[in-house]
Amino acid sequence: MKTVWTKGKDPIVTKDIRASFAGSLVMRRRLQEIVREKLEATYSTKEEDYENPNWAYKQADAVGYRRALKEISSLLE
Repeated sequence: MKTVWTKGKDPIVTKDIRASFAGSLVMRRRLQEIVREKLEATYSTKEEDYENPNWAYKQADAVGYRRALKEISSLLE
């Protein structure tokens, strides 16, 4: 569990957060699967995408989306 979950929280809340995190293993694993599927889907590029004049913007958006999905996935570990 990453410390960001409990950063700035008092000890009682920290204890509750840790207990909830430990008790939600099945849900966290399922959410990780969903995030992984979404991440894999971002790597599929069609040939016609390269012909789009806004391709660079779409690519930048995809890279940012991937970065966010990876961060979420790391928080679930």
